[in-house]
Amino acid sequence: MPATYLTYPNGGPILPVTRGRAVPRPAVLVLDAAYLAAFGEMRVPRDLWRAMQRFAAWVEPALMAEWARLMRGYAERQGRVLDEGRIGAAMTWADPVRDVSLPRGIALQALEQGSPVYCVWTGRRLDATVLDIDHCLPWAAWPCGDLWNLLPAHRRVNQHQKRDRLPSAMILARAQDGMLAWWRQAYLSVEGVALPRRFADEAKASLPAIGGAVGIPDLDEIHAAIGLQRLRLHQDQQVPEWNG
Repeated sequence: MPATYLTYPNGGPILPVTRGRAVPRPAVLVLDAAYLAAFGEMRVPRDLWRAMQRFAAWVEPALMAEWARLMRGYAERQGRVLDEGRIGAAMTWADPVRDVSLPRGIALQALEQGSPVYCVWTGRRLDATVLDIDHCLPWAAWPCGDLWNLLPAHRRVNQHQKRDRLPSAMILARAQDGMLAWWRQAYLSVEGVALPRRFADEAKASLPAIGGAVGIPDLDEIHAAIGLQRLRLHQDQQVPEWNG
């Protein structure tokens, strides 16, 4: 409905839609960018997209309040009364789950096999007693559990120094070699295609400027895109920085 009825004053669509042809169901269904793009596309004006990104923390509650008001109006015209508790429960957002078990398991397995694992922030060699998995861009500011965002860190650095702060531009640049080495060790130098593909798909889906990459994006480009996202969070949400 929004794509159909939201128009500019001259009648042109704000959200123009191009529908794809019918997509045959493959024997093995993979929800990747190519499969989803086959259904068509809806184009969102750049200014609107950026505004929704920047002001999401305020737009979301306003939309939810307006939706609840709309539902009450529908119910009243039908002679019904909606229970406020049910409305609130139906509008409750399902928060993403904070899960670092996969990279932690990979790191522990590497340690058991005698392969070194290093803290990306300090370069110190880790063992199982001090191993933590840190969200490079903090979960409190941006709940992202993508593989590229999960990095091995010393427990004291993660829990007592960096905590819920953004790495500064200097710290992020200094950690580049360690981050790229971890990505190769944990996600890309493994048997099979599932983990490398997940790593690549998550990076292309959530980071700016690399969405059009084919295959696994260049790791330096992923690191640069993290720098852009770090800057966005710092400017838009005023997330404090950690300078090491």
